[in-house]
Amino acid sequence: MVKIVLSSVIATATNGVKEHAVSASTLREALDQLFATFGDALRNKVVDDSGNLRRLLNIYVNGKNIRFLDQLDTKLSQEDEVAILPSVSGG
Repeated sequence: MVKIVLSSVIATATNGVKEHAVSASTLREALDQLFATFGDALRNKVVDDSGNLRRLLNIYVNGKNIRFLDQLDTKLSQEDEVAILPSVSGG
């Protein structure tokens, strides 16, 4: 199973659930399963109306940012860990 770890900010849309396991071969499939489980509140935090990743959100697969991989088409293996985190900014 692929382990998905959600930040506290994202977990507000999952009733506080911060970890969830899915069986998926791509990140897109994993997110679709996550959205099917937790609904539109989570979907709206992660992707826009076109299904693209929200700009101020980072997703990491085994510590690597998906923006430098195949983005939502990144391949997953059964022992992978996906982390969904908001971008950190400040000044």
